[in-house]
Amino acid sequence: MKIGELALILVLVLTCGVGSGYAQPNIDFAKLELQTVKVADGLYVLMGGPAQGNIAVSVGNDGIFLVDSMYGQMHQKIVDAVRALSPQPIRYVVNTHLHGDHTAGNAAMAKLGAAIISHENMRKRMADAQNAAPLGMLPVLTYTDSLTLHFNGEEILIYHPAPAHTDGDSIIYFRKANVVHVGDIPASLRYPNIGVNEGGTVDGMMAAARQLMKIVKPDTKIIPGHLGPIVSFKEIEQQLTMFAAVRDRIAAAIKAGKTEAEVVASKPTKDFDDGRMGGAITPDRFVSLVYTDLSRRLK
Repeated sequence: MKIGELALILVLVLTCGVGSGYAQPNIDFAKLELQTVKVADGLYVLMGGPAQGNIAVSVGNDGIFLVDSMYGQMHQKIVDAVRALSPQPIRYVVNTHLHGDHTAGNAAMAKLGAAIISHENMRKRMADAQNAAPLGMLPVLTYTDSLTLHFNGEEILIYHPAPAHTDGDSIIYFRKANVVHVGDIPASLRYPNIGVNEGGTVDGMMAAARQLMKIVKPDTKIIPGHLGPIVSFKEIEQQLTMFAAVRDRIAAAIKAGKTEAEVVASKPTKDFDDGRMGGAITPDRFVSLVYTDLSRRLK
């Protein structure tokens, strides 16, 4: 077996093992197409749909800076989309968190010469889960609280919220363009995954969203991890309203001794289901995630 074939197999295995809430082995990658959307001068979003998410692309004389790498099977399509914007090399890829739909293309990007960046917790979890990780899968540059990269005439702030979607999240703020990529904290109107086995919590998701609105500006363009390509404070506030209501309902049910099956059957998200944009997490799955998180702390 060739080294490249072995690496691909390992990427697929790791994708299913890390962030299994988004691992979708039945994806027909051949049919998936990327849509390129300009959000500011020199800044674009590659939209891959609910399964693939959104990649931010900074283009300029310094090279290419990417936010997330998607699944490895999308690598050539990503490279082709980037090359349509610029012939410059891909120099940096920052991961918003460890789930495979955001990181499984890391090895292929590293092979092109890109340096992979993440929060230190993300790298630790990936290293623990990936004893036989292919070369380049793990980030080579990590940080603790925040990191600022001066690149393409932009001031790119990469910062870590308290444990939210996972305990290794990164949010990326392009200060001059006034654009932020938030990964999978609550943004677009869908039921988001909560990495309950990777340090993520319901309260942390809400706290990270509130913190974001204090760091960026009211008119900042917000790139969500999935769907989009752009949302605003309005969508985040709507998500926070949903989170607070569903959290309180499930917390009350847990305190009353209700089982997970009983809580799911009670449909605590029912009045929020209309208008949701879909995505990988169904209402029942979202309820199960919230129940799992809260039951660990409230029982």
